[in-house]
Amino acid sequence: MKSSRIVLIIGLFLIAAASISFGRSILERKVFYVNTVTGKSGLAKFWVVFLGNHEVTLTRKYPGEEPQKVSGSMNLQLLSSGYVEGNGYSVKGKLECLPVMKMKNDKGITQISIDSIDCIYDFGGKVRTVKGETGEFIVDCEGQMITPTKFLMREYKMTNYYGEEILKEGSDEIKVSAIAFTKEGLARIPK
Repeated sequence: MKSSRIVLIIGLFLIAAASISFGRSILERKVFYVNTVTGKSGLAKFWVVFLGNHEVTLTRKYPGEEPQKVSGSMNLQLLSSGYVEGNGYSVKGKLECLPVMKMKNDKGITQISIDSIDCIYDFGGKVRTVKGETGEFIVDCEGQMITPTKFLMREYKMTNYYGEEILKEGSDEIKVSAIAFTKEGLARIPK
């Protein structure tokens, strides 16, 4: 009986440790969003926007093998820390990459950072920079240009856990049609 309790306690500790380590990678950045279901706007400080699950082919080198193309399914996420993260699996195991955000318009394809974005709208399909340029929002995953297929946001809240502040999920996934990094940017979103 005692051994099953010990296993349960260790399991709970590992789950808590895993959630704490994920929460620490999210930094505070205010985002204003439009909830698709209610039509109302909201504000989040710690957040992740899911951009969809995509099939990718990446070049990877494994121990004892030459670099090779590996195909797999990858979930892309825009984090409040300011970058896009890609996690997934292939036949060879776990796939990870750090894609970059880009904007495609009549001037071509240009790389953009989160600090240069005024708003992302049209369910993740369009982007407007702080300079007023608009275009298609794409994610460059090691040479593969990917258009977001989902635009779901999850908010995290700072909570006190035994004297230490950690991030916990603060909401279910919210279907959003647009995000902006200022209240003025939210007002500039084309209707």
